[in-house]
Amino acid sequence: MNYLVDTQTSLIGDNSVYFATKSEKIEILVNALRLVSSDEDIKKQRLLIPDNCEKYGFVEGYHNLSTFLHFLADMLEE
Repeated sequence: MNYLVDTQTSLIGDNSVYFATKSEKIEILVNALRLVSSDEDIKKQRLLIPDNCEKYGFVEGYHNLSTFLHFLADMLEE
């Protein structure tokens, strides 16, 4: 299933609709996560992963948000 991402208007006034494929959406998300993870303010932030998240594969405790976002981008790329 494709989702509407953007509409574009040509010089002759036609409206064309652009649909991203699944792989394009993942690529957009991966690029956005990497961009955000490199932000200096994000690099200073900590993320708390609470109890009971071990069942989802995450270790309880405080983690660097930038590293976590980059990790998510890497996982999505696989």
